[in-house]
Amino acid sequence: MSHNPHVLLVHGAWVGGWEFAPVVPSLQALGWTVETLELPSTGSTGSLAADAAALRDRLDHAETPVLLVGHSYGGVPVTEAGDHPAVAGLVYVAAFALDAGESVRGSVGGEFPSGWHVAGGQVTLGATREERIAMVSADFPPGTPPEAGEQLADMFRPQSLASLTDTVAAVAWRTKPSWYLLTEKDVLVPPAFQQALAERAGSEIIRLATGHAPFQEDPQGFVDALSRVAARALV
Repeated sequence: MSHNPHVLLVHGAWVGGWEFAPVVPSLQALGWTVETLELPSTGSTGSLAADAAALRDRLDHAETPVLLVGHSYGGVPVTEAGDHPAVAGLVYVAAFALDAGESVRGSVGGEFPSGWHVAGGQVTLGATREERIAMVSADFPPGTPPEAGEQLADMFRPQSLASLTDTVAAVAWRTKPSWYLLTEKDVLVPPAFQQALAERAGSEIIRLATGHAPFQEDPQGFVDALSRVAARALV
């Protein structure tokens, strides 16, 4: 690589840039420039277009080529805005790598999973705190203390309905090199679904033996995977 990597991390639905906290210090210790983006659609009724606009604005200010990383729903604005000239490569992490005309809701069969509760233009994970804790905890590795699920679930915020029903217009993986970190123990986004998306996008697949959030469950494994990608994308 001709310069230290510059990575922009885009979070999934219901959460925030804080979800990447376990890996930021390790990446910075390697000399990387690390940024996270707070999506306008989380905690609001904002649209996919608003998320993509926020991402493009951040990329407009990039001084070096960016490795653009999207987790889960974060893969949707990454796809929409990732054709930006500053982007050197795309990394989907258990993410919705959608095609033109597709939405998150459409990609899962046109109906949200039963645990997604819709009200007031927003979608919550679980209709109650207890449901949310159960859904979050189901993705944890065996032996995780129950309070970990409670703490994480209490940090979740509603996600805008529009962001999950708006359709993709621009498809960055058609013009940018892409990688897909496939989480093999994921109970939230099934591995077979991830595989189908990755293969359609022509992404190079890197398999991680974790649940939906590898940067929390295995921070060093996630850093190692990103380092492999950076060595290829940022040449």
